[in-house]
Amino acid sequence: MEHVLIRSLEHLAGSPEAPSVGFGVETRGVPGPLYKLGAFQDDRVWVQLRGGLFVAKAVVRICWVGEYSDIRAVQNRTLGSPLHDLDDFWRGRPRYGYAGVATLVRESWVEPFWAGPRTYGYEWVVLQNDAKRASWLDPKPAPRGGADLADRFRRWLIRAV
Repeated sequence: MEHVLIRSLEHLAGSPEAPSVGFGVETRGVPGPLYKLGAFQDDRVWVQLRGGLFVAKAVVRICWVGEYSDIRAVQNRTLGSPLHDLDDFWRGRPRYGYAGVATLVRESWVEPFWAGPRTYGYEWVVLQNDAKRASWLDPKPAPRGGADLADRFRRWLIRAV
């Protein structure tokens, strides 16, 4: 199975040699795709920046899904990663609800490409059939204003040393 993890550029970590995504996280007040369908060892995860630019890929090592009554319980599952300490990432999330946390390994940058919907409320998408895979991964032209996101990513990558 393949998945798409959607992140803000500000929530990326790593170096020019390799990303350090570490974890894919989904938290919602109602069950979302990761909570409902899960992710399993060796599933591929594509990393898309909000705005439609795909920049990395990784592989799932293990995934936890469950209900939570305190967002800190979900945050603590990312302990030791740069994501754990990003207050902006955790701010504004439901205080209680449904979550999935996938541990990601074998992370690598990909040649950036535009694909998938430009706006989407989820943090995680499960590509459970060919039609959904094509709608999310088939390359598309850059959206109006997309050059700005691509430039910001390139500048971020250079500074990530």
